Amino acid sequence: MPTIGDVARRAGVSPATVSRVLQGATNVHPETRARVEQAIAELGYVPSAVARGLRSKRTRSLALIVPDITNPFWPTVVRGVEDIAHEHDYSVLLGNTDENPIKQKRYLDFLLSQQVDGVIIAPYDSDAGKLEILRLRNVPTVIVDRRIEGWDVDSVIGDSVAGARALVRHLIGLGHRRIAIISGPPMTSTAEDRVAGYCLALAEAGIPVDPRLIRRGEYRAASGARLTHQLLDEGLHPTAIFAGNNTIALGVIEALVKRRMRIPQDMALVSFDDLPNTSHIFPFLTVVAQPAYDLGVNAAQLLLSRLSGEGNLRPRHVVLPPRLIIRYSCGSRMTTDGQCPVSLPIIWEERSEELIVKPLSEEESSNFSPYLAHIAAPALHSPTRLPKVSRSDVQRLLQALQHQETDRVPFFELEAADTSVYEYVLERELQRDAAVARVSGMPVTPEEHVEFALRLGMDAVSCNLCGNSSLESEEASPSLAEQLGYLERYLRAAQGTGVGIVACFPSFFDGAVRAAGDELPLAQFDAWRPQLEHLMDRMLAAQERLVRIVCDRFADELALIVIRDTVADEKGPRLGLESFLGLFLPRMRRLIAPVQEHGKRLWLHSKGKVDPLLGHLYELGFSGVHPVEPEVNDLPLLKKQWAGRLVLAGGISTALLVHGTEEEVERTVRETCRLLSPGGGYVLGSTRGIAQGVSPQNLLALVRGLAVSG
Repeated sequence: MPTIGDVARRAGVSPATVSRVLQGATNVHPETRARVEQAIAELGYVPSAVARGLRSKRTRSLALIVPDITNPFWPTVVRGVEDIAHEHDYSVLLGNTDENPIKQKRYLDFLLSQQVDGVIIAPYDSDAGKLEILRLRNVPTVIVDRRIEGWDVDSVIGDSVAGARALVRHLIGLGHRRIAIISGPPMTSTAEDRVAGYCLALAEAGIPVDPRLIRRGEYRAASGARLTHQLLDEGLHPTAIFAGNNTIALGVIEALVKRRMRIPQDMALVSFDDLPNTSHIFPFLTVVAQPAYDLGVNAAQLLLSRLSGEGNLRPRHVVLPPRLIIRYSCGSRMTTDGQCPVSLPIIWEERSEELIVKPLSEEESSNFSPYLAHIAAPALHSPTRLPKVSRSDVQRLLQALQHQETDRVPFFELEAADTSVYEYVLERELQRDAAVARVSGMPVTPEEHVEFALRLGMDAVSCNLCGNSSLESEEASPSLAEQLGYLERYLRAAQGTGVGIVACFPSFFDGAVRAAGDELPLAQFDAWRPQLEHLMDRMLAAQERLVRIVCDRFADELALIVIRDTVADEKGPRLGLESFLGLFLPRMRRLIAPVQEHGKRLWLHSKGKVDPLLGHLYELGFSGVHPVEPEVNDLPLLKKQWAGRLVLAGGISTALLVHGTEEEVERTVRETCRLLSPGGGYVLGSTRGIAQGVSPQNLLALVRGLAVSG
């Protein structure tokens, strides 16, 4: 077999050049490329997939693991996966588990040893722990047809709950009251979802659920036959049987034929999943048919989108609608004299009715929640998977600022700088706007930031302006025009959305300290006070001008003004009281004068223990403080002391968002809202922003806690 070295010698080039030609590199001379391609053709050289994989860390192969390849449903799913994979130059390695956990583990171990790029799997049960090897190795994975508990990962399923409900509703509409169900193994999500849909349809019709009519076995014909005989032997007298899948239906038919019972005259029969190999020549069975090919297509597309790196997408959950196909096996086509024109085993002309099955509404899910308690969110709710929270409304924020009760606690984040969180929520890569980065250092455009807020129910977003301190070169600082244009983009993006825009300005003290040197001993600054005052005044001149221009132009369009300045740390004020009163307050009074002139509400953003300064800040004209860190401030006490006067904003530790569990985050948010929201005057947010290390899941847990609190 020829090697890449043989090709290189034949073409008179290096092996590296041959490799570049094979990879489609553009930095190869056309004549050289032609010689290499000719040598490849003459030698019949085929590049080694293993070698390509070692170089690119990709093998261009996918694993597909299904439970029963003899079931006609699964080859159709396989075909959908294979067609999409082939279009993108991927090969598919197929494994069949026979619903056996040992075989599933062996296949996973083997396929991962082959360094497949990703895995599509229909797991034999709902326990994510059985797939831990995929999660630990960070293998891109899509779950198909089934749900798992304990791992939020891409999935594509059919709507088993709604489909089962549609079948049983149809039987009830034909007058059946004693309806039995033969489902699959209880550890399989599809089996339990179909039982839930069965129970739901009976409950809606006011028919008591008889547990004796619910049978669970395996997704096999033998299981269907055995359980049918069992039902009939026990004298339960069902008039209709709902088979949990097509192979179970074959077993039911076998048992009924052995007992010389006719379908539908003696027993009505419906099934989940069609029999595609027979339905066209033997159109008899009434079914809910899942789009098996489309399940495969969507699973492959989700996996390939992960492999192509389309942003840090949050897990996507696709729920495809099945279709109710009404034929003869349920008796719905009986003639007026009570006779059915066809019964097994007679071939008949196909005349079926096909109806799309719509998903359960939120109201239906809520009304019948006892029957659906075990069903995970992807089976019942929107595939976006974002928590359901009241839409963004800046009026909610403004009411809280006036210490009025609101429908829920307002939500506002001053800073959210983690790119991965934005991409997770927006489900796409960010635009990487260089002009925006120059003005603000933010990773998102104003348009992306507003969309991010809308998806999470934030009531406002912050436009962080940096000003021009005159301590840096003109090249290093954005111009005044750039900053005004940046704020204008925010206001345009938010127009009509309900999201408010908060203009956030730097102050003079913290910047002056940094410019003088962070290690300057603030407790002994009398010696360098003149230097600090000089730096503060230089910064104040630039910031005062920016605040005035922004307020004069945009005051009516802004929800709030925030001044950022670190005047405290975890121990308390960074300046002694005399220095604070003599240095800080007079300059701050100048900086905020335009804000007060326009009657805008004003917050101070300062980390640390701020309570000793609140009285002075309130007298100066501030109406709120952010981010009131719970680690160093007694939030319930502050709320009690300043109720009706100062708004407290923040209160949720960023450290908790980084290190806590989702349950801890959600619980803390609920408790914080319970303590601080009565009487208005509280705005929820994190203390140090959505920084690096905050997982998207914990951010969504924060939003869930807010939704529950509302």
